[in-house]
Amino acid sequence: MYNKDKTILHTYPAGKKGNFTIPNGVITIEKAAFYGCIGLNSVTIPDSVTSIGDRAFYGCRNLTSVTIPDSVTSIGDWAFLNCTSVTFLGIINSNNFSSIAFEGDLRDKYLAGGRGTYKRNASTWKKK
Repeated sequence: MYNKDKTILHTYPAGKKGNFTIPNGVITIEKAAFYGCIGLNSVTIPDSVTSIGDRAFYGCRNLTSVTIPDSVTSIGDWAFLNCTSVTFLGIINSNNFSSIAFEGDLRDKYLAGGRGTYKRNASTWKKK
């Protein structure tokens, strides 16, 4: 799952179900680390994480809650495709934000300073 010093999360077991809290000290969530984890319901990302790779949570169709701390400075392509609820605790620089990290209009809301929790309704996102 992790590199030797537990600063990089490489993969999460696809068959695991429920909620997961990434341990404090992890700095990077690798590309496709949670790819296809359909049993995953929620993920808590600690303040130590600064980078979320391409397709990190792609295909996690039952993932209903993700909280992104303000420590995150980089989010890759399709990182949160198909998530149904996302909470932003901070805003990152648009230069490190993939233009397709989120689907629909969530990217624009995020970059406009939209701290808070958003829920997906078809292809649009509404603030809770």
